[in-house]
Amino acid sequence: MATQVERAVAWAKKKLGVTMYKGKCQAFVADCYAYGAGMTRRSASSAKVARNLWRVSTSQSNIPVGAAVYFDSPTSPQYGHVGLHIGNNQVIHAFGTVKQMSVSAIIGCGYAWQGWGWNGGVKPTGAGTTVPAGTSDGGTENASQGESVIHIPQTEKVYTVYEQDTPYKLPDVYAYQWQSYEKKTVLDISDRVGSPSLSDDSDSVCLELTFQVLQATGEKYFKPLEIRPGDYVSVVNTNSKECVFTGQVQAVSGSYRESLSVTCHDNGRLLTTNDVIIQFDNVAAKTAIAQLAAKVGIPSLSCPDLISSVYSLEKNNAATIVQDILETVTAENGVTYFPRMMGNTLVIRSYGDTCVRGFCRQEENLAPFDVMTECDAPQVSWDINDLKNDIVVYSEADNSATVQARAEDAAAVRRYGRRVGLVTFSDQDTVTASAKAQNTLREKSVVKEEFSLTTYGSDRIVAGVRMKVDLAEIRGEFWVTAVTHDLGPPHRMTLTMRRAE
Repeated sequence: MATQVERAVAWAKKKLGVTMYKGKCQAFVADCYAYGAGMTRRSASSAKVARNLWRVSTSQSNIPVGAAVYFDSPTSPQYGHVGLHIGNNQVIHAFGTVKQMSVSAIIGCGYAWQGWGWNGGVKPTGAGTTVPAGTSDGGTENASQGESVIHIPQTEKVYTVYEQDTPYKLPDVYAYQWQSYEKKTVLDISDRVGSPSLSDDSDSVCLELTFQVLQATGEKYFKPLEIRPGDYVSVVNTNSKECVFTGQVQAVSGSYRESLSVTCHDNGRLLTTNDVIIQFDNVAAKTAIAQLAAKVGIPSLSCPDLISSVYSLEKNNAATIVQDILETVTAENGVTYFPRMMGNTLVIRSYGDTCVRGFCRQEENLAPFDVMTECDAPQVSWDINDLKNDIVVYSEADNSATVQARAEDAAAVRRYGRRVGLVTFSDQDTVTASAKAQNTLREKSVVKEEFSLTTYGSDRIVAGVRMKVDLAEIRGEFWVTAVTHDLGPPHRMTLTMRRAE
Protein backbone atom coordinates (compact mmCIF):
# COMPACT_ATOMS: atom_id res chain seq x y z
CA MET A 1 0.00 0.00 0.00
CA ALA A 2 1.33 3.41 -0.93
CA THR A 3 2.53 5.66 1.89
CA GLN A 4 1.05 9.07 2.54
CA VAL A 5 4.12 10.70 0.97
CA GLU A 6 3.82 8.60 -2.20
CA ARG A 7 0.13 9.52 -2.51
CA ALA A 8 0.86 13.21 -1.91
CA VAL A 9 3.58 13.28 -4.58
CA ALA A 10 1.41 11.36 -7.08
CA TRP A 11 -1.48 13.79 -6.48
CA ALA A 12 0.81 16.80 -6.93
CA LYS A 13 2.13 15.45 -10.24
CA LYS A 14 -1.41 15.11 -11.57
CA LYS A 15 -1.90 18.84 -10.96
CA LEU A 16 1.08 19.93 -13.09
CA GLY A 17 0.00 22.67 -15.48
CA VAL A 18 -3.25 23.64 -13.76
CA THR A 19 -3.91 27.31 -13.04
CA MET A 20 -6.50 27.03 -10.24
CA TYR A 21 -3.83 27.56 -7.54
CA LYS A 22 -2.51 30.84 -8.94
CA GLY A 23 -1.49 32.91 -5.91
CA LYS A 24 -2.39 30.03 -3.56
CA CYS A 25 0.88 28.16 -3.02
CA GLN A 26 0.08 27.36 0.64
CA ALA A 27 -3.36 26.05 -0.27
CA PHE A 28 -1.77 23.79 -2.89
CA VAL A 29 0.58 22.17 -0.37
CA ALA A 30 -2.29 21.79 2.13
CA ASP A 31 -4.33 20.02 -0.56
CA CYS A 32 -1.40 17.70 -1.37
CA TYR A 33 -1.43 16.55 2.24
CA ALA A 34 -5.24 16.45 2.49
CA TYR A 35 -6.54 15.18 -0.86
CA GLY A 36 -3.36 13.38 -1.89
CA ALA A 37 -2.09 11.84 1.34
CA GLY A 38 -5.53 11.62 2.97
CA MET A 39 -4.48 13.57 6.05
CA THR A 40 -6.59 16.08 7.96
CA ARG A 41 -6.48 19.34 6.06
CA ARG A 42 -4.49 22.03 7.85
CA SER A 43 -3.56 25.31 6.22
CA ALA A 44 -2.46 28.83 7.08
CA SER A 45 -3.25 32.29 5.77
CA SER A 46 0.09 32.43 3.88
CA ALA A 47 3.27 30.47 3.27
CA LYS A 48 5.13 32.82 5.61
CA VAL A 49 2.69 32.12 8.43
CA ALA A 50 2.95 28.37 7.73
CA ARG A 51 6.74 28.63 7.87
CA ASN A 52 6.64 30.36 11.24
CA LEU A 53 4.28 27.69 12.58
CA TRP A 54 5.67 24.47 11.15
CA ARG A 55 9.27 24.89 10.00
CA VAL A 56 11.55 22.07 11.23
CA SER A 57 14.94 22.99 9.75
CA THR A 58 16.71 25.70 7.77
CA SER A 59 19.22 23.23 6.29
CA GLN A 60 19.20 22.79 2.52
CA SER A 61 20.89 19.38 2.77
CA ASN A 62 18.96 16.08 2.78
CA ILE A 63 15.51 17.62 2.46
CA PRO A 64 12.98 14.85 3.21
CA VAL A 65 10.61 13.76 0.47
CA GLY A 66 7.15 15.05 1.28
CA ALA A 67 8.39 18.09 3.18
CA ALA A 68 6.95 21.56 2.66
CA VAL A 69 9.85 23.75 1.48
CA TYR A 70 9.73 27.45 2.31
CA PHE A 71 11.12 30.49 0.47
CA ASP A 72 10.94 34.25 0.71
CA SER A 73 9.14 35.88 -2.21
CA PRO A 74 10.79 38.79 -4.07
CA THR A 75 7.40 40.01 -5.31
CA SER A 76 5.29 39.31 -2.18
CA PRO A 77 7.65 39.31 0.82
CA GLN A 78 4.71 39.58 3.22
CA TYR A 79 3.34 36.23 2.03
CA GLY A 80 6.41 34.10 1.20
CA HIS A 81 6.31 30.97 -0.93
CA VAL A 82 6.03 27.20 -0.35
CA GLY A 83 6.10 23.99 -2.38
CA LEU A 84 6.17 20.21 -1.96
CA HIS A 85 9.57 18.48 -2.09
CA ILE A 86 9.31 15.30 -4.20
CA GLY A 87 12.94 14.13 -4.01
CA ASN A 88 16.25 14.85 -5.73
CA ASN A 89 15.91 18.56 -4.82
CA GLN A 90 12.81 18.82 -7.03
CA VAL A 91 9.77 20.82 -5.93
CA ILE A 92 6.19 20.91 -7.23
CA HIS A 93 4.60 24.25 -6.41
CA ALA A 94 1.95 26.72 -7.48
CA PHE A 95 3.99 29.29 -9.38
CA GLY A 96 1.37 30.83 -11.66
CA THR A 97 0.63 27.36 -12.97
CA VAL A 98 1.52 24.27 -10.93
CA LYS A 99 4.97 23.22 -12.08
CA GLN A 100 8.06 21.24 -11.17
CA MET A 101 11.36 23.06 -10.58
CA SER A 102 14.58 22.41 -8.73
CA VAL A 103 15.35 24.11 -5.43
CA SER A 104 18.31 25.87 -7.04
CA ALA A 105 16.16 27.13 -9.93
CA ILE A 106 13.64 28.63 -7.50
CA ILE A 107 16.46 30.28 -5.56
CA GLY A 108 17.94 31.50 -8.87
CA CYS A 109 14.60 33.22 -9.50
CA GLY A 110 15.16 35.40 -6.43
CA TYR A 111 13.24 33.28 -3.90
CA ALA A 112 15.58 33.00 -0.90
CA TRP A 113 15.70 29.63 0.86
CA GLN A 114 14.00 29.60 4.30
CA GLY A 115 13.92 25.91 5.26
CA TRP A 116 11.53 22.97 5.35
CA GLY A 117 8.86 21.50 7.61
CA TRP A 118 5.67 19.43 7.68
CA ASN A 119 2.42 21.06 6.61
CA GLY A 120 0.19 21.35 9.64
CA GLY A 121 3.07 20.22 11.82
CA VAL A 122 2.29 16.54 11.11
CA LYS A 123 4.83 14.25 9.42
CA PRO A 124 3.20 11.96 6.79
CA THR A 125 4.01 8.26 6.71
CA GLY A 126 6.85 7.34 4.37
CA ALA A 127 8.51 10.73 4.76
CA GLY A 128 12.28 10.63 4.49
CA THR A 129 15.29 11.37 2.34
CA THR A 130 14.68 8.53 -0.12
CA VAL A 131 12.83 8.96 -3.40
CA PRO A 132 9.26 7.62 -3.46
CA ALA A 133 8.37 4.70 -5.69
CA GLY A 134 7.95 5.46 -9.37
CA THR A 135 10.67 8.14 -9.56
CA SER A 136 14.40 8.06 -10.19
CA ASP A 137 16.70 6.71 -7.54
CA GLY A 138 18.43 9.33 -5.42
CA GLY A 139 21.96 9.95 -6.63
CA THR A 140 24.06 12.85 -7.78
CA GLU A 141 23.62 11.86 -11.41
CA ASN A 142 19.84 11.86 -11.34
CA ALA A 143 19.73 14.95 -9.17
CA SER A 144 21.66 16.92 -11.76
CA GLN A 145 19.51 15.61 -14.59
CA GLY A 146 16.44 16.98 -12.84
CA GLU A 147 17.72 20.56 -12.83
CA SER A 148 15.46 23.00 -14.59
CA VAL A 149 15.29 26.60 -15.59
CA ILE A 150 12.34 28.59 -14.41
CA HIS A 151 10.31 28.00 -17.56
CA ILE A 152 12.20 25.22 -19.37
CA PRO A 153 11.96 22.04 -17.26
CA GLN A 154 14.24 19.10 -18.01
CA THR A 155 12.73 15.62 -17.92
CA GLU A 156 15.06 12.83 -16.78
CA LYS A 157 17.59 12.17 -19.57
CA VAL A 158 15.61 13.96 -22.28
CA TYR A 159 17.35 17.20 -23.21
CA THR A 160 15.06 18.24 -26.05
CA VAL A 161 11.95 18.87 -23.91
CA TYR A 162 10.73 22.46 -23.87
CA GLU A 163 7.65 23.54 -21.96
CA GLN A 164 4.47 24.12 -23.91
CA ASP A 165 2.69 27.43 -23.55
CA THR A 166 -0.94 27.66 -22.46
CA PRO A 167 -3.66 29.81 -24.02
CA TYR A 168 -5.21 30.17 -20.56
CA LYS A 169 -2.94 32.97 -19.48
CA LEU A 170 -3.07 36.60 -18.45
CA PRO A 171 -1.31 39.43 -20.32
CA ASP A 172 2.45 39.64 -19.83
CA VAL A 173 3.34 42.33 -17.30
CA TYR A 174 6.89 42.54 -15.98
CA ALA A 175 8.37 43.86 -12.74
CA TYR A 176 12.02 44.92 -12.55
CA GLN A 177 13.99 44.72 -9.33
CA TRP A 178 17.42 46.15 -8.68
CA GLN A 179 19.71 45.04 -5.87
CA SER A 180 22.54 47.40 -5.00
CA TYR A 181 25.80 45.61 -4.20
CA GLU A 182 26.95 48.39 -1.91
CA LYS A 183 23.72 49.16 -0.08
CA LYS A 184 22.36 45.55 -0.11
CA THR A 185 18.91 47.00 -0.75
CA VAL A 186 16.31 45.70 -3.22
CA LEU A 187 14.20 48.28 -5.05
CA ASP A 188 11.37 47.87 -7.55
CA ILE A 189 12.34 50.10 -10.49
CA SER A 190 9.53 49.07 -12.87
CA ASP A 191 8.29 52.66 -13.20
CA ARG A 192 11.77 53.81 -14.27
CA VAL A 193 12.57 51.12 -16.88
CA GLY A 194 12.18 51.75 -20.61
CA SER A 195 12.92 49.74 -23.77
CA PRO A 196 13.62 46.43 -21.97
CA SER A 197 15.07 43.77 -24.29
CA LEU A 198 16.03 40.17 -23.43
CA SER A 199 18.27 38.32 -25.93
CA ASP A 200 18.70 34.54 -26.04
CA ASP A 201 21.07 33.17 -28.72
CA SER A 202 22.15 29.52 -28.91
CA ASP A 203 25.56 30.66 -30.21
CA SER A 204 26.09 32.62 -27.00
CA VAL A 205 26.49 31.33 -23.46
CA CYS A 206 24.76 34.27 -21.70
CA LEU A 207 21.28 35.69 -21.72
CA GLU A 208 21.54 39.46 -22.08
CA LEU A 209 19.11 42.02 -20.69
CA THR A 210 19.33 45.68 -21.77
CA PHE A 211 17.14 48.57 -20.70
CA GLN A 212 17.02 52.33 -20.18
CA VAL A 213 16.51 53.69 -16.67
CA LEU A 214 15.05 57.17 -16.26
CA GLN A 215 17.04 59.47 -13.97
CA ALA A 216 15.35 62.94 -14.01
CA THR A 217 17.76 64.67 -11.63
CA GLY A 218 16.17 67.62 -9.84
CA GLU A 219 12.73 66.07 -9.32
CA LYS A 220 11.94 66.10 -5.59
CA TYR A 221 10.33 62.66 -5.53
CA PHE A 222 12.28 61.10 -8.40
CA LYS A 223 15.85 60.69 -7.24
CA PRO A 224 18.49 59.29 -9.62
CA LEU A 225 19.32 55.60 -9.32
CA GLU A 226 22.97 54.80 -8.66
CA ILE A 227 23.02 51.56 -10.65
CA ARG A 228 26.57 50.28 -10.97
CA PRO A 229 28.36 47.26 -12.51
CA GLY A 230 28.24 44.38 -10.04
CA ASP A 231 24.66 45.12 -8.96
CA TYR A 232 21.92 42.58 -9.70
CA VAL A 233 18.68 42.89 -11.65
CA SER A 234 15.77 40.45 -11.94
CA VAL A 235 12.69 40.47 -14.16
CA VAL A 236 9.49 38.73 -13.06
CA ASN A 237 6.30 38.22 -15.06
CA THR A 238 3.86 39.43 -12.42
CA ASN A 239 0.93 37.43 -13.81
CA SER A 240 2.64 34.07 -14.35
CA LYS A 241 4.93 34.68 -11.32
CA GLU A 242 7.86 33.42 -13.39
CA CYS A 243 11.31 34.96 -13.16
CA VAL A 244 12.38 35.35 -16.79
CA PHE A 245 15.81 36.81 -15.98
CA THR A 246 18.18 37.33 -13.09
CA GLY A 247 21.72 38.52 -13.61
CA GLN A 248 24.54 40.93 -12.89
CA VAL A 249 24.93 44.45 -14.27
CA GLN A 250 27.90 44.45 -16.67
CA ALA A 251 27.82 47.96 -18.13
CA VAL A 252 26.17 51.31 -17.43
CA SER A 253 26.41 54.36 -19.69
CA GLY A 254 24.54 57.52 -20.58
CA SER A 255 23.41 60.64 -18.83
CA TYR A 256 23.29 60.62 -15.06
CA ARG A 257 20.80 63.50 -15.26
CA GLU A 258 18.43 62.05 -17.85
CA SER A 259 18.69 58.30 -18.52
CA LEU A 260 21.20 55.45 -18.36
CA SER A 261 21.62 52.40 -20.57
CA VAL A 262 22.11 49.21 -18.54
CA THR A 263 23.40 45.83 -19.78
CA CYS A 264 23.09 42.69 -17.64
CA HIS A 265 24.22 39.07 -18.13
CA ASP A 266 22.91 35.95 -16.42
CA ASN A 267 25.16 33.35 -14.73
CA GLY A 268 26.59 32.36 -18.09
CA ARG A 269 29.05 35.16 -17.36
CA LEU A 270 30.92 32.71 -15.09
CA LEU A 271 32.05 31.02 -18.31
CA THR A 272 32.49 34.06 -20.55
CA THR A 273 34.50 36.15 -18.06
CA ASN A 274 36.96 33.48 -16.90
CA ASP A 275 40.08 32.31 -18.73
CA VAL A 276 41.41 28.99 -17.43
CA ILE A 277 44.27 26.54 -17.74
CA ILE A 278 43.00 22.97 -17.43
CA GLN A 279 44.33 19.53 -18.35
CA PHE A 280 41.92 16.83 -19.54
CA ASP A 281 43.49 13.37 -19.34
CA ASN A 282 41.34 11.30 -21.70
CA VAL A 283 38.14 11.89 -19.71
CA ALA A 284 34.54 11.68 -20.90
CA ALA A 285 33.23 14.92 -22.39
CA LYS A 286 30.63 15.18 -19.62
CA THR A 287 33.36 14.83 -16.98
CA ALA A 288 35.50 17.45 -18.75
CA ILE A 289 32.63 19.95 -18.74
CA ALA A 290 31.92 19.23 -15.06
CA GLN A 291 35.60 19.81 -14.18
CA LEU A 292 35.60 23.07 -16.11
CA ALA A 293 32.35 24.22 -14.49
CA ALA A 294 33.72 23.53 -11.01
CA LYS A 295 36.88 25.47 -11.83
CA VAL A 296 34.91 28.66 -12.55
CA GLY A 297 32.54 28.27 -9.59
CA ILE A 298 29.49 26.61 -11.15
CA PRO A 299 28.20 24.14 -8.52
CA SER A 300 26.20 21.70 -10.64
CA LEU A 301 25.84 20.28 -14.15
CA SER A 302 22.88 18.80 -16.01
CA CYS A 303 24.18 16.97 -19.06
CA PRO A 304 23.46 13.87 -21.16
CA ASP A 305 26.06 11.11 -21.41
CA LEU A 306 28.07 12.55 -24.31
CA ILE A 307 29.84 9.80 -26.25
CA SER A 308 33.17 11.58 -26.61
CA SER A 309 36.41 11.84 -24.66
CA VAL A 310 38.76 14.78 -24.20
CA TYR A 311 42.55 14.66 -24.00
CA SER A 312 44.12 18.08 -24.15
CA LEU A 313 45.75 20.95 -22.30
CA GLU A 314 43.43 23.94 -22.62
CA LYS A 315 44.47 27.56 -22.09
CA ASN A 316 41.49 29.60 -23.18
CA ASN A 317 38.24 31.26 -22.21
CA ALA A 318 35.99 28.83 -20.33
CA ALA A 319 33.02 29.46 -22.63
CA THR A 320 35.18 28.77 -25.70
CA ILE A 321 36.44 25.50 -24.18
CA VAL A 322 32.88 24.29 -23.49
CA GLN A 323 31.79 25.15 -27.03
CA ASP A 324 34.87 23.41 -28.52
CA ILE A 325 34.07 20.25 -26.53
CA LEU A 326 30.48 20.32 -27.76
CA GLU A 327 31.63 20.79 -31.36
CA THR A 328 33.74 17.65 -30.98
CA VAL A 329 30.70 15.80 -29.60
CA THR A 330 28.62 16.96 -32.55
CA ALA A 331 31.25 15.70 -35.01
CA GLU A 332 31.19 12.27 -33.33
CA ASN A 333 27.47 11.71 -32.75
CA GLY A 334 25.74 14.17 -35.08
CA VAL A 335 23.71 15.94 -32.37
CA THR A 336 24.12 19.69 -31.82
CA TYR A 337 24.36 20.85 -28.20
CA PHE A 338 24.67 24.28 -26.62
CA PRO A 339 25.24 25.45 -23.02
CA ARG A 340 22.75 27.31 -20.87
CA MET A 341 22.89 28.49 -17.27
CA MET A 342 19.64 27.68 -15.48
CA GLY A 343 19.83 29.17 -12.02
CA ASN A 344 23.14 27.91 -10.66
CA THR A 345 23.25 24.87 -12.94
CA LEU A 346 25.07 24.55 -16.25
CA VAL A 347 22.71 22.70 -18.58
CA ILE A 348 23.82 21.18 -21.87
CA ARG A 349 20.83 21.40 -24.18
CA SER A 350 19.95 20.14 -27.63
CA TYR A 351 17.35 21.47 -30.02
CA GLY A 352 13.70 20.53 -29.49
CA ASP A 353 12.25 17.45 -31.13
CA THR A 354 8.56 18.40 -30.79
CA CYS A 355 6.91 21.65 -31.80
CA VAL A 356 6.04 24.31 -29.24
CA ARG A 357 3.28 26.88 -29.69
CA GLY A 358 3.41 30.33 -28.16
CA PHE A 359 0.36 32.30 -27.12
CA CYS A 360 -0.19 35.98 -26.39
CA ARG A 361 -3.00 37.75 -24.59
CA GLN A 362 -2.92 41.53 -24.92
CA GLU A 363 -5.70 42.38 -22.47
CA GLU A 364 -7.72 40.41 -19.96
CA ASN A 365 -10.93 41.03 -21.91
CA LEU A 366 -9.39 39.80 -25.17
CA ALA A 367 -8.92 36.19 -26.25
CA PRO A 368 -5.39 34.74 -26.45
CA PHE A 369 -4.00 33.88 -29.89
CA ASP A 370 -1.18 31.82 -31.39
CA VAL A 371 1.74 34.22 -31.93
CA MET A 372 2.58 32.66 -35.31
CA THR A 373 -0.75 33.90 -36.71
CA GLU A 374 0.24 37.56 -36.24
CA CYS A 375 3.72 37.67 -37.82
CA ASP A 376 5.25 40.55 -39.72
CA ALA A 377 6.72 39.78 -43.15
CA PRO A 378 9.64 37.33 -42.73
CA GLN A 379 13.15 38.00 -44.00
CA VAL A 380 14.74 34.92 -45.63
CA SER A 381 18.36 34.00 -46.47
CA TRP A 382 20.22 31.04 -48.00
CA ASP A 383 23.99 30.71 -47.53
CA ILE A 384 26.58 28.13 -48.68
CA ASN A 385 29.73 29.90 -47.45
CA ASP A 386 30.31 27.30 -44.73
CA LEU A 387 29.13 24.28 -46.74
CA LYS A 388 31.53 21.29 -46.92
CA ASN A 389 30.52 18.38 -49.15
CA ASP A 390 33.71 16.28 -49.06
CA ILE A 391 34.95 15.38 -45.56
CA VAL A 392 38.45 13.97 -45.05
CA VAL A 393 39.23 12.43 -41.64
CA TYR A 394 42.97 12.17 -40.96
CA SER A 395 45.39 11.33 -38.15
CA GLU A 396 48.85 12.72 -37.42
CA ALA A 397 51.98 10.90 -36.28
CA ASP A 398 55.72 11.61 -36.61
CA ASN A 399 55.15 14.77 -38.66
CA SER A 400 53.03 12.93 -41.21
CA ALA A 401 49.29 12.76 -41.90
CA THR A 402 47.30 9.66 -42.82
CA VAL A 403 43.79 9.70 -44.29
CA GLN A 404 41.58 7.45 -42.14
CA ALA A 405 38.20 7.93 -43.85
CA ARG A 406 36.38 10.03 -46.39
CA ALA A 407 32.71 10.89 -46.99
CA GLU A 408 31.24 12.74 -49.94
CA ASP A 409 27.86 14.21 -50.86
CA ALA A 410 27.93 13.62 -54.63
CA ALA A 411 24.80 15.66 -55.37
CA ALA A 412 26.16 18.66 -53.46
CA VAL A 413 29.52 18.34 -55.23
CA ARG A 414 27.78 18.48 -58.62
CA ARG A 415 25.68 21.48 -57.67
CA TYR A 416 28.15 23.61 -55.69
CA GLY A 417 31.55 22.24 -56.66
CA ARG A 418 33.87 20.31 -54.39
CA ARG A 419 34.27 21.85 -50.94
CA VAL A 420 36.68 19.82 -48.81
CA GLY A 421 36.61 19.86 -45.02
CA LEU A 422 39.33 18.35 -42.80
CA VAL A 423 38.64 16.62 -39.49
CA THR A 424 41.27 15.14 -37.16
CA PHE A 425 41.08 11.63 -35.73
CA SER A 426 42.92 10.11 -32.78
CA ASP A 427 42.91 7.07 -30.50
CA GLN A 428 40.84 9.06 -28.03
CA ASP A 429 37.85 9.31 -30.41
CA THR A 430 34.92 7.18 -29.28
CA VAL A 431 33.59 6.48 -32.80
CA THR A 432 35.23 5.11 -35.92
CA ALA A 433 36.85 7.39 -38.46
CA SER A 434 34.13 6.46 -40.96
CA ALA A 435 31.35 7.35 -38.52
CA LYS A 436 33.05 10.65 -37.74
CA ALA A 437 33.26 11.46 -41.44
CA GLN A 438 29.58 10.68 -41.99
CA ASN A 439 28.44 12.68 -38.95
CA THR A 440 30.51 15.68 -40.01
CA LEU A 441 29.22 15.46 -43.58
CA ARG A 442 25.64 15.38 -42.29
CA GLU A 443 26.28 18.53 -40.31
CA LYS A 444 28.34 20.46 -42.90
CA SER A 445 26.80 19.54 -46.27
CA VAL A 446 23.73 21.73 -45.87
CA VAL A 447 22.59 25.02 -47.26
CA LYS A 448 22.21 27.35 -44.33
CA GLU A 449 18.59 28.40 -44.59
CA GLU A 450 17.55 31.02 -42.06
CA PHE A 451 14.78 33.51 -41.73
CA SER A 452 13.72 36.05 -39.17
CA LEU A 453 10.34 37.45 -38.25
CA THR A 454 8.78 39.66 -35.61
CA THR A 455 5.57 38.77 -33.80
CA TYR A 456 3.92 39.02 -30.41
CA GLY A 457 5.87 37.53 -27.53
CA SER A 458 5.66 34.50 -25.30
CA ASP A 459 8.04 33.62 -22.45
CA ARG A 460 8.00 30.00 -23.62
CA ILE A 461 9.82 30.85 -26.85
CA VAL A 462 13.52 30.49 -26.13
CA ALA A 463 16.58 29.47 -28.13
CA GLY A 464 16.31 25.78 -29.01
CA VAL A 465 12.55 25.40 -29.32
CA ARG A 466 11.03 23.86 -32.42
CA MET A 467 8.09 25.65 -34.04
CA LYS A 468 5.78 25.06 -36.99
CA VAL A 469 5.68 27.85 -39.57
CA ASP A 470 2.83 28.14 -42.05
CA LEU A 471 3.24 31.41 -43.92
CA ALA A 472 2.73 32.22 -47.58
CA GLU A 473 6.50 32.74 -47.99
CA ILE A 474 7.75 29.76 -46.04
CA ARG A 475 6.40 26.57 -44.46
CA GLY A 476 7.74 23.74 -42.35
CA GLU A 477 9.22 23.06 -38.93
CA PHE A 478 12.04 25.31 -37.76
CA TRP A 479 14.32 25.62 -34.75
CA VAL A 480 14.63 28.99 -33.02
CA THR A 481 18.37 29.70 -32.95
CA ALA A 482 17.98 33.15 -31.41
CA VAL A 483 15.18 35.26 -29.98
CA THR A 484 15.05 38.84 -28.75
CA HIS A 485 12.14 39.67 -26.49
CA ASP A 486 11.10 43.32 -26.42
CA LEU A 487 9.21 43.10 -23.13
CA GLY A 488 7.14 46.18 -23.87
CA PRO A 489 4.30 46.61 -23.31
CA PRO A 490 3.28 45.12 -25.60
CA HIS A 491 5.51 42.05 -25.44
CA ARG A 492 7.01 41.51 -28.92
CA MET A 493 9.78 39.20 -30.09
CA THR A 494 12.07 38.78 -33.08
CA LEU A 495 12.94 35.19 -33.99
CA THR A 496 15.87 33.87 -36.01
CA MET A 497 15.08 30.36 -37.25
CA ARG A 498 16.63 27.56 -39.29
CA ARG A 499 14.90 24.59 -40.84
CA ALA A 500 14.76 21.55 -38.57
CA GLU A 501 16.35 18.36 -39.84
